[in-house]
Amino acid sequence: MRRRGHGCDDLLAGCADAIAAFRELLDRHLRSRPDDYFATFLDLLAVEEQYHWSAAMGDFSDDFYEVACPHCTVEVTIAIGGYGRYSAIRDWNLGDVDRRGLRPASPEGLSGIGRWMYETAVRDGEAVLADGIAHLFGHAECPRCASVFNIADEYAASNGPVM
Repeated sequence: MRRRGHGCDDLLAGCADAIAAFRELLDRHLRSRPDDYFATFLDLLAVEEQYHWSAAMGDFSDDFYEVACPHCTVEVTIAIGGYGRYSAIRDWNLGDVDRRGLRPASPEGLSGIGRWMYETAVRDGEAVLADGIAHLFGHAECPRCASVFNIADEYAASNGPVM
């Protein structure tokens, strides 16, 4: 996917130094383990140009992500939080049926933004956030066809903005 201008790039032209200073300020604030840790974490994602994850990622207290299975296209609900860590088919009357446990990514298996988010959360002692990220960037099994897919890739592909 190739990035295209959206008309606002001119606003940031010449601001690289200010953005770098803001990035450092946000990161320093995170390392102080503030009460607003998660909000600051999302802000830092935006500064890192990870706009999708900045806007879409929850704090994993009770998060649900909807994705289409890349093999059979059925809508799969991904739960990461207090209700568990699973994939399921959501039924209006029955709730989440045919649950399948998620397969979290190992820290060594993470790459790119997933690795950066995980390492930042671990560095700052944010165990719930780190665990949620490992699950979000891990794999799910489709309850209908039993194929296994990467959750973050499918969620980003179906929900990310076109750049």
